[in-house]
Amino acid sequence: MSGTSGPRFGLTLKIFGASAGVVVLVLGGTLALASSQATRNADLVLQERLQNTGAVAGRFIEGEDKSLASGANVAAQIPTFIAAVQKGDPGSLVDIANSYRDLLGADWTLITDADGVLRARTDRPGAFGDTLAGPLIGQALQGGQTEGYVVQADQRLYLAVATPLRNPGGQSVQGMLLAAQQITDTLAQAVKRASGSEIVFYLLTEKNLPAVVASTLPRTAQLDADVTAAAARAGPQGTTGTGIPVAMTLGGEHLVGLLNTLATPGGSPLGGYIALRSRDRELAAFHATQRTLLLAGLAGLVLALLGSWTVARVIGRPVRQLVAGARRVTEGDYEARVSATSRDEIGELAAAFQRMVDELKAKQQLVELLTSGPQDVTQPITVGGGATVPIRTGAGTGELEAGQVFAGRYEIKGVLGAGGMGVVYRAWDRQLGETVAIKTLRTDFAAGDPAALERFKQEIRLARKITHRNVVRTHDIGEVDNLYYITMEYVEGQSLKHLIQARGPLPVNAVLTVGKQLCRALEVAHEQGVIHRDIKPHNLIVEPSGTLKVMDFGIARLATRTEGMTQAGMTVGTPEYMAPEQLMGMAVDFRADLYAAGAVLFESLTGRPPFVADSAITLVAMRLAQSPPSPSELNRDVPEPLGALVLRTLSREPEGRPQSAAELFQALDAIAA
Repeated sequence: MSGTSGPRFGLTLKIFGASAGVVVLVLGGTLALASSQATRNADLVLQERLQNTGAVAGRFIEGEDKSLASGANVAAQIPTFIAAVQKGDPGSLVDIANSYRDLLGADWTLITDADGVLRARTDRPGAFGDTLAGPLIGQALQGGQTEGYVVQADQRLYLAVATPLRNPGGQSVQGMLLAAQQITDTLAQAVKRASGSEIVFYLLTEKNLPAVVASTLPRTAQLDADVTAAAARAGPQGTTGTGIPVAMTLGGEHLVGLLNTLATPGGSPLGGYIALRSRDRELAAFHATQRTLLLAGLAGLVLALLGSWTVARVIGRPVRQLVAGARRVTEGDYEARVSATSRDEIGELAAAFQRMVDELKAKQQLVELLTSGPQDVTQPITVGGGATVPIRTGAGTGELEAGQVFAGRYEIKGVLGAGGMGVVYRAWDRQLGETVAIKTLRTDFAAGDPAALERFKQEIRLARKITHRNVVRTHDIGEVDNLYYITMEYVEGQSLKHLIQARGPLPVNAVLTVGKQLCRALEVAHEQGVIHRDIKPHNLIVEPSGTLKVMDFGIARLATRTEGMTQAGMTVGTPEYMAPEQLMGMAVDFRADLYAAGAVLFESLTGRPPFVADSAITLVAMRLAQSPPSPSELNRDVPEPLGALVLRTLSREPEGRPQSAAELFQALDAIAA
């Protein structure tokens, strides 16, 4: 066995890694995208809810302001109230202020005269005579009811409405009534019930620091610190903001919110409120779904990885077998087998590899036949009907001699053989720098029929187009001193006829590889429109490597016109291998070559031609009237399917034969020896 070690990363691991990577990438990307999109959606919903909380808080504040404002307007229309203000009796004004505090549901009220001088205040009854100022009071004294906020020194924040007091039917302002209602946890809880959000109200102290005045959250130092940080985001003193994002962490819970500032009618910030929601609770449903998706994704990932590993092994195992089989074949062991049976590219590759191994094994058997026993390399080449003629050499014979330079370029090395059409020489082509075979043609082969010579030249031109490893390549046709010759590829090997004569019936595997190589040669020739017309074991050369070569494409037509039993009115090539329609002088097509191929297969399997007779006339009569015996009857080693195929190929009617060389090849390829 070869000592070559396997790859560091085998095909199985590579396929698994690639498929697993794709699965992880797609699944992970899908989960990440879904998580990101869900988080964005949850954040959008959270923002909408927070904005809704801000709107709810604003409506509650607005509702309290309207309630105070409507009651104050009623009080401002009472004549006795206006008269008491004009009279300025402190005792009466305090009683009136208390009455309206109770009527309006305010925490306290105060009354000033037209100059803003305090006349009565319910939360501080003794206060009297102070001049009050500010945008809230100033705008009311100018004749307009004003809503706003009041901050007291004890860090309380109030909703306040300042209403001008006028004489009945008059336009002059006689004073001002201010009603205040404290912002407490009760208001915060009402906002929470309406919106579902936590709410925190704060005011800004004299040092511009926020102080929580109402909250739905527990009052803790952490809450104060977070509110201080959030208020700092609202901007420097003198600016206001709406919907400013804030974040807090209270008790380990992550809260997000929106901050809205509260300002005086003049625009100066004096506090604000923050709407908060727990981000963890808002995303709880999504997190549950995310966990479900993650678990399902992990389960899918495990299954996908297992599937990837299984697929990788299914692909990798036959490939490893192919590698091991290829190594065995390179070492001369043709018993390698690949067990892949899948109907995919791997199965096709395994089947192709197995066919290749079987072909190599069969070819090896053929090589062993060639190399065992007598070594007659480069067998004599016969021409025409196959009858050899004596070789005459020397001066005055018209033959070429060894050492002679022919046609100015071919150095004759020796005689390979001779036939009815001429002599075949081995020669050295000085221009190409290689050994070639030269076939000289009898000087009288075209005498009296110039058209025959032209047709023969056309046949040679067609034959030159055939380029295939199983065809002896025809190079050229030429003429020197009325001596026509053909140059062709020089092949070393034995003719199939010689091999059969020396060995008898050939092994079935060897016959199959001979037949399939012959089919390939005929297939490429037929594609070029060339019919051989004289396929026989004599024209099939087997190289020492086991490669079959078909000779004499383009020559047979001339041979059938110049030799044979033309006296009897027949067109004859080699009767033992000719199709019945060819024997009868009828038009032939590619199927005549297939009949001859069947005769070659028959003789290779049995050691004898399909028909044996004492004379040519008897042979022709048998061919036209009888069917040959099955090769399986003459040789028990021949499988029935192969014997049946050979008989089908030898059908007297062309329609009964395989209709192309490719079809015959496929039929042979499907037969297991």
